[in-house]
Amino acid sequence: MRTVGALILVMWAASDSPETAFHVSPAGNDAWSGTLAEPNAAKTDGPFATPARARDAARAAIRAGLKADLAIRLRGGVYRLAEPLVLGPEDSGTGAHAVVWSAAPGEKPVISGGRPVTGWKKAEGGLWTAEVAGTFRQLFVGGERRPRARAPDEGYFRIVKAGADDRTRFTFAPGNIRPWKRLNDVEVVFLHDWSISRIAIDSVNEAENVVTFRHPIGCDAKHYRISGFEKTPRYFVENALELLDRPGEWYLDRGAGRLYYRPLPGEDPERLEAVVPLAKGLLEVRGEAGRPVRNVRFSGISFEHAEWPTPEMGYAEGQASVYELRREGQKPAGRTPVPAAVRFEHAVSCALEGCRFAHLGGSGLWLAAGCHRNRISGCEVADVAANGVMIGEGYAATRKDPSGKMAGEADPELVAKGNVLTNSLVHRCGALYFGAVGVWLGITDGTVVSRNEIRDHPYTGVSLGWIWNPTPSPARENRVEGNHIHRCMQILSDGGGIYTLGRQPGTVLGRNLIHDIPVNAGRAESNGIFMDEGSTDILVEGNVIHGIGRAPIRFHKAGQNTIRRNVLVPPPGREPFTFNACKKETMVYDGNETPDPSSWKPPSPGSLKAGRE
Repeated sequence: MRTVGALILVMWAASDSPETAFHVSPAGNDAWSGTLAEPNAAKTDGPFATPARARDAARAAIRAGLKADLAIRLRGGVYRLAEPLVLGPEDSGTGAHAVVWSAAPGEKPVISGGRPVTGWKKAEGGLWTAEVAGTFRQLFVGGERRPRARAPDEGYFRIVKAGADDRTRFTFAPGNIRPWKRLNDVEVVFLHDWSISRIAIDSVNEAENVVTFRHPIGCDAKHYRISGFEKTPRYFVENALELLDRPGEWYLDRGAGRLYYRPLPGEDPERLEAVVPLAKGLLEVRGEAGRPVRNVRFSGISFEHAEWPTPEMGYAEGQASVYELRREGQKPAGRTPVPAAVRFEHAVSCALEGCRFAHLGGSGLWLAAGCHRNRISGCEVADVAANGVMIGEGYAATRKDPSGKMAGEADPELVAKGNVLTNSLVHRCGALYFGAVGVWLGITDGTVVSRNEIRDHPYTGVSLGWIWNPTPSPARENRVEGNHIHRCMQILSDGGGIYTLGRQPGTVLGRNLIHDIPVNAGRAESNGIFMDEGSTDILVEGNVIHGIGRAPIRFHKAGQNTIRRNVLVPPPGREPFTFNACKKETMVYDGNETPDPSSWKPPSPGSLKAGRE
């Protein structure tokens, strides 16, 4: 008797159709063949039930040889994962034929790492409770992120005085922090200029108004200390039951495994669609150096509800959701990015088209080392705790070998090259880790970010580069063009609509519309474009920058760049440029305009056409 896998191979070999398809449905069965979109009348055959089973069936077909595109069609519904779906080189298409994971026509499949919360019971004080398993930092109700119980409910407290070591304690205003019942559940969210720390409270001395933390606030570098940016920086407190005073807030008692929720008006526990994320990733497309994953496409699929547990010793962010790796009793072991729910590594000529990445506890989507000529098109990235889209590597690509070469120079194939992000919406990133950016481009070559809307971020919209000096690196010939970037820098400071670092020959920032960047809340200025340390050999051309609280363009320790034919509208009494630790004469200027804002009308989004892809 043949196995199901053997039957699939026979059917594949006998097929004369231009495309062979496997089908997946929440109403399916992994013991079926997967070749039918619906169960048959006898309920003896039909679609698969899980994406993993479809992957395994596709592998058998790929081994038999692709004579046409191979489609894996997901019917509408939710596919709940406990761990990521992993694809490797054996799941690749060929030069002629693709492996296409797609939504069935007209349907909306969701790959979810979340679990519904059920069994709600009414508790004292208008609260609801439910028994839950696992630890999580996100709760989504009716498709919306709900905030953890916090104080203050809006805005921030400010510290009164940093402690003697400027790291592990500070004085607070009376009443701002209390010795709450389950103090080990409570953390302080501390705002540096361009990053944050999330640190658990150890003890509270209410008589002296002093709070002490289990681990230091801020990265190891000196400027991240409590008073490193301001004498009285901002902070707020999260996750105490006593703070659960506002509709929509929640609290998790980790020890008891009990979730508390204060409902919004009109919410009914019998109909509440509440989800908590538990899986720590959703999709990994993982090739190898010299053996990449090739020609795999994803179309029309939503990836939702992934968790990322904050490190035990707290979250100390350096920049752009790159945080410090802490070890008890030892010096930090460097920094690394908050991981993404969907990650590609050593992937070539793959695509994500019309997909959605939402309600995620870490970063959203990452094209990492060895990713070449991949395309992200028509996608939405929304409600993400850390970075939205990441392309390239940071410290991993700049680490030097014994010969003194950076990793990306010693092995150019490691550098992400020729990738495209286009016609997509990236918004509401940095929901938990405010130093996050909408689109992060590290050490990358020939990356194109074009015709996207990038908005509503606590820090920078697009960050490009990852070396704080003009040392030559593999970062070059990137293009950020024709994007609509607005409402960034909503919480932190010292960033911009676009932020650059390092020498990037051939790189162009062109024809972007950038606006609504408010006055910086912290010490350092925020801008439409901020060309930070080492930014050199970059062309800034044809951008329109207006509605900026400070200068439209700022330079800090930057080298020579060309600023050509931009429309720069500074606020009253401000110049179009600010220079910190570099000189105006360093730059090359040509045909820039600075119209009077009282009579100037901004162009409509999309009127500034991007260049070729």
